[in-house]
Parts: sequence; C-alpha cells; structure tokens
Amino acid sequence: MVRMMMKVAFAMTCLLVAVTIADAVYRPWPSECVEVANVMVEQCKMFFVHQESPPTAECCRWFSSRRKYAKERRRLCRCLEFLTTAFKNLKPDVLALSDQCHFSSGFPMSRDHTCA
Repeated sequence: MVRMMMKVAFAMTCLLVAVTIADAVYRPWPSECVEVANVMVEQCKMFFVHQESPPTAECCRWFSSRRKYAKERRRLCRCLEFLTTAFKNLKPDVLALSDQCHFSSGFPMSRDHTCA
C-alpha cells in the first residue's frame, strides 16, 4: 500500500512539475523519468519507431490495454509527457514513443504484431 502511494505521489509530482513551471529551460528532469524513458526507448523503439520487430515482453506490458497494467502505463506516459514538454531537442525515438501515449480506439498494439 505504501509503495503504491509512493508511486502515485511520484507520478503526480512529475506531472505537476511539468505543468507548473513555465520556463522549459529550467525545468528539472526527474531521474525516474530519465530511467524509464531510456529503458523504454531501448525496449520499444525497433517496434514503435522503426517497425522492424515484434515488441519485447516489457514493451507489451507497458503498452498493453489490460487494466492491470494501467497504473504503470499512466506513470510511463506522464513521464514521457513531461520529457516531451520540458525539452525542445529530444531524440526522434523518444518523440515517436511518446506518441503512443495518445491512446485511440485502436491503441498502440493494434498493428500486425501481437504480444505473446
């Protein structure tokens, strides 16, 4: 319970920092956002960015539409939203992956690849 509350608190802090600080140059870059984005880029970029390979298990978990993964997916997307609004010069990989957070009826996993 405490661990869950800490995760929620972090996600809210990440979002609040992104929203409330006006000047993008001086926004802090939360370390967890950096770690999550870096791992996610490595795990998912071949699938989402280059569309060259099926997604990894981690990537499937992050972008699964299953309700049990919703909390982790929201946390990841909040971090990515923070990164893409706080920094003008981001890698194309990060920007392409952040697009996956804008969910539609098809959801990111609607491509030909399936998650095992």
